[in-house]
Amino acid sequence: MWPSTFFKMGSTKKPDWALYSKLGSPIASIKTKYDVVVIGSGYGGGIAASRCARAGKSVCVLERGKEWLPGDFPETFDLVAQQVQATFGGKPMTYALDMDPAVLQDSAWPKEIRNDADQMNTVDRGHFFDMIKPETYPTSYPALHKIDRMKESLRKYDIEDLHEKILSKLPLYVTFEDKLTNHVGVPQPKCTACGNCVGGCNVGSKNTLNMNYLPDAKAHGAEIFTETDVATVLKSTTSSDWIINFKRVDSGSTGQEQTVQATYVILGAGAIGSTKILLRSKQNGLAISDRVGLGFSTNGDVLGTSYNADNFANSIGFPTDEMEAVENPPGPTITTVADFRKVIEGSFDKHHVIEDFSIPCNTAKVYRTGLAYTAFQVGTKEYPPYEEFEKAMQIVKGEADDKSLTFLGMSHDDAKGVISLRNEIFDITWDDLGCQKNFLDVNKDMQKMTGGLEGVFVINPMWHPALGNSVISGHPLGGCSMGESGQAGVVNHAGQVFDANTDQVMTGLLVVDGAIVPRPVGVNPSLTIAILAERCLRLLAQREGWNIDYDTFIPLPGSK
Repeated sequence: MWPSTFFKMGSTKKPDWALYSKLGSPIASIKTKYDVVVIGSGYGGGIAASRCARAGKSVCVLERGKEWLPGDFPETFDLVAQQVQATFGGKPMTYALDMDPAVLQDSAWPKEIRNDADQMNTVDRGHFFDMIKPETYPTSYPALHKIDRMKESLRKYDIEDLHEKILSKLPLYVTFEDKLTNHVGVPQPKCTACGNCVGGCNVGSKNTLNMNYLPDAKAHGAEIFTETDVATVLKSTTSSDWIINFKRVDSGSTGQEQTVQATYVILGAGAIGSTKILLRSKQNGLAISDRVGLGFSTNGDVLGTSYNADNFANSIGFPTDEMEAVENPPGPTITTVADFRKVIEGSFDKHHVIEDFSIPCNTAKVYRTGLAYTAFQVGTKEYPPYEEFEKAMQIVKGEADDKSLTFLGMSHDDAKGVISLRNEIFDITWDDLGCQKNFLDVNKDMQKMTGGLEGVFVINPMWHPALGNSVISGHPLGGCSMGESGQAGVVNHAGQVFDANTDQVMTGLLVVDGAIVPRPVGVNPSLTIAILAERCLRLLAQREGWNIDYDTFIPLPGSK
């Protein structure tokens, strides 16, 4: 049952989520066969589950991650290590930023995609927005210091009123009004601006897919099973069905392999997850393209920090139950973007964006310690003698961290990473990735922005020659890239998996997540992935004669 009164209106206290029901079913209830098995529950899998269930198909969702309810996420570092990497309902960073239209016209995309931009940006985008309902950070909420700092960070540029040209608020997948239940029957209190989005929202205001697409899928009959790790997807030798081999990965599991059959299998386990499954399936006899594992991209992600600047940024999260006493909240993890695409000359692959980034409270201690040490080791600013004492006192008083602002940049790498599988060990290789010019350019702008704040610029410590200029990415893409045929990609424009290296496709096997994106998009990719997934499901329904009812919302049983 969904609670009818689960929070006090207007309160910032943690709701009583003990009354909240999980979406997952016990594995003992899994059937032997479904019309559709969806693997993964992120922006590809969650959308596929909802749309197939709305088309009246029997749907089974297999998700490797554990189901976390609001209130379950750890808010101290000693508990963070217990979390699994996979997350039911998709990644926690949720921002709707459009890629440059020129990116979609790049030759890396199949011609059907390049020619379908209007439909994608109206029909498919509309279906996604109707479900996710993005909003910018409202003016009725407390003013955020980090938004002011983002404006000030552009002072060193010799472009008049640059902040008015390139700085704007991002559309966020966050609820800013109290709702007893949302449009799919899930209770959602308003955002408390605690800054812990990336660590897991304990308030329930963040519109990850377990707040919309997944409960919608369940309300339309889908069955969801978490902590199930899919090994392979293989063609049945006795029928036209697909055989999905999986095992339980929960604490009580024996590790015994199980199977389920389906007419259609839709992979939505993410760029790395879906690629791993297809690589393992290929080794076990599935005749797919030799391009599987190729074309991997980091989306040109860059992290950097302005440390110990002149003014407060307040970009570190607070525990949920402390928010009532907080005068200057950090706000959602990301609120604003400096869109350098508007002022950088040249082709789109030279463009990048830089956003503010809040650190969740569960990693705050490690962040504070590591940032101070790294600033001392690799920081790029030397202060005049008269400022040294003042800056040192800021560190002693604990102000240095609150006067620090982390940046997240996205750009365009060459998408030449390789995911491989040998002896059940997966590896990602990429020669000279961190030395590519896009990473140098983004770090250069981050350093200049830090100068505008009078801070110490701290690069990502992994991006250092001694460590091979390693790159950390929160937005992996590719591995099962789109192409015109199996010679050029793993799937076609509609997500259908190619039969070996031919231009023919396998019946009933699709990939609909970030793995199919054939190049970096240079912005947060969730919107692009969601639009592609909606398109793949729209085309699947057209091919098979299904009718997806996009308009009728059925609240979950027990919701009010």
